[in-house]
Amino acid sequence: MILVTLGTQDKSFDRLLNAIDKEIDNGNIKDKVIVQAGFTFKTYKSKNMEMFDYVDTKTMNDLVKKSDVIISHAGAGSILTALENDKKIIVVPRQSKYGEHNNDHQIEIAEKFSNDGHVIYLKNLNNLVETLNNIDSFNPTKLNHNNELLKNIEEFIDNTKKKKKFLPFVMVILWACAIFFLSNMSGIESNIKSTTSLDIIIKEVLTFTNKIGLTDKHPTEARISEFAEDINPIMRKCAHATVFFILAILISIFLTRYNIRLSFAFILTVLLSFMYALFDEYHQTFVIGRTGQLTDSLIDVSGAIIGCFIVLIIVKIKRRKKKVKDKKKVIFVSSLGGHLTQMLQLKSIFNDYNYLLITEKSSVTENLKSDYNVKYYIYCNKKIFIKYFIINVINAFHSLYTFFKERPDVIVTTGANTAVPLCYLGRIFGKKVIFIESFAKRNGKTLAGTLCYPVATTFIVQWESMLKYYPKAKYFGGIY
Repeated sequence: MILVTLGTQDKSFDRLLNAIDKEIDNGNIKDKVIVQAGFTFKTYKSKNMEMFDYVDTKTMNDLVKKSDVIISHAGAGSILTALENDKKIIVVPRQSKYGEHNNDHQIEIAEKFSNDGHVIYLKNLNNLVETLNNIDSFNPTKLNHNNELLKNIEEFIDNTKKKKKFLPFVMVILWACAIFFLSNMSGIESNIKSTTSLDIIIKEVLTFTNKIGLTDKHPTEARISEFAEDINPIMRKCAHATVFFILAILISIFLTRYNIRLSFAFILTVLLSFMYALFDEYHQTFVIGRTGQLTDSLIDVSGAIIGCFIVLIIVKIKRRKKKVKDKKKVIFVSSLGGHLTQMLQLKSIFNDYNYLLITEKSSVTENLKSDYNVKYYIYCNKKIFIKYFIINVINAFHSLYTFFKERPDVIVTTGANTAVPLCYLGRIFGKKVIFIESFAKRNGKTLAGTLCYPVATTFIVQWESMLKYYPKAKYFGGIY
């Protein structure tokens, strides 16, 4: 059986069917021929071929599996369906000079798939029979999905706003400088400052405890000074431990920004704190009236251990909550046809998220709901402009309702007009918008791409030549 697929374009492709009918009449094609004619069903009738316009994707896949050979226009969706079912496919691109398409991008697609060894590109329909007779000798190259592109799209979806990793490092340096400055004071100056500070603290504490009735006595200034002098050594040790407690907190925050193992972060923080504590004590041996003691370094590192331990417990709790947190909500949206086919190349990552697939409702897409969480918009082609405009306005309001109902974190789209309102809504409300320009465009912009390029947080092109049209875009190769 030969299956002919003409896709969902709103233009006729009589030229290809004429050529097939001619060869059937001449007795050169004896196989049964079934045609998915799409719009051409309205313009072409055949007594030799079984024809229909559109069927749902399941029925179409069943026909593809039953077929021996596929003859297709150079639509990406038709080609992919054949290749994913390991079928040999002869490609005849639609051409603008015959009124079969608005441009000649299908020639570029045919050349691309042909050069990669996936299809037979039939440039001249006079060679149709010869090509069919020789098709058994054609061994198509297996289709491989672009895993790098899929990985990058997932990273664009998953990555939240980058943390300022440099700021904690600056705080570590500043605090280390503050410790150095404090240790650089002479023994007398340091003792005076610590005693004075302690006097102030004791007076404030006594004032407070007197107010709430915990203390009734009012010690003299001499007694306060004597008490401060007695506890000053202990308080100085506590102060040392405290400054290293803070230092360890800052170091731990800096290290955990890089998502390293918490056990490693703990060891590294304590080690760095201890090394700096040793340096601090060594530094004090050069300061008048100060001495360096190993016991002081051990007191310092005890404060560091406590600070580090507190931070790592908090980080561990946050990481655990992050793991059990609901999946990100992502809307995958596209028009039907090739745009939808390209979107479905991302289906392997759909279930990594709380996702919703949005496309246009037609006989081709109605069975998607059995496999995907799907929502339908109204479909209309561009033949009747007023109707097309009105339906797009309705779909825009539908997008507004959907956006506020679903509250997505990310919007991913392969175009076209169906996706534009959602992209703008997403950007207005600070959501990520990932736009994947159509594989069908190798030279020049699409209307949807032009409209969404200014608002997309990530704009991806599938041909390197498209970077000249979208300078800020990212290129990782084709989606397949």
